[in-house]
Amino acid sequence: MSSDSPQAAERPLVAAVRDGLRSLSTEIDHLDQLAADRFGLNRTDLRALDVIGQAGPVPAKELARALGFTTGGVTTVIDRLEQAGYARRRPDPGDRRRVLVEPTALTRDRGAEVFGRLIATMDGVAASYQDAELAVILDFLGRWRAAVIDHGRALAQEEPGPTARSRS
Repeated sequence: MSSDSPQAAERPLVAAVRDGLRSLSTEIDHLDQLAADRFGLNRTDLRALDVIGQAGPVPAKELARALGFTTGGVTTVIDRLEQAGYARRRPDPGDRRRVLVEPTALTRDRGAEVFGRLIATMDGVAASYQDAELAVILDFLGRWRAAVIDHGRALAQEEPGPTARSRS
């Protein structure tokens, strides 16, 4: 699945960065599966837990949007997270019609168990860079994330191509 661009052909470091990001993505995917196994969740539920953990208490409707689900579909996810002890629903104090979903202490404890060493390592790696370098890295990551989001939105709008089965 090579996609060498003219820029990459002219600048080997551009290709090296792209390849490094692809490799990192593969390793993160593998880590996500290991983490899901440790949490006793499927990957979708783990992703929902990550959204909840990053956003703090989040309205169920917002969680559905972040996951690309309907509100009915996200209800099932929240039910599973509650049953596993990782999330709880509570009324939104600002709007009684809304329900907020928040992580539990078990989520924080399991997260520290699964990701604590990695976070400490990542902090050490980041601390080895000067602030000006970190600013460039942050800019790159933000622009890369925006490109991934834009590409995902474009793919979601396109008509799906042939499946692997129909090509054989």
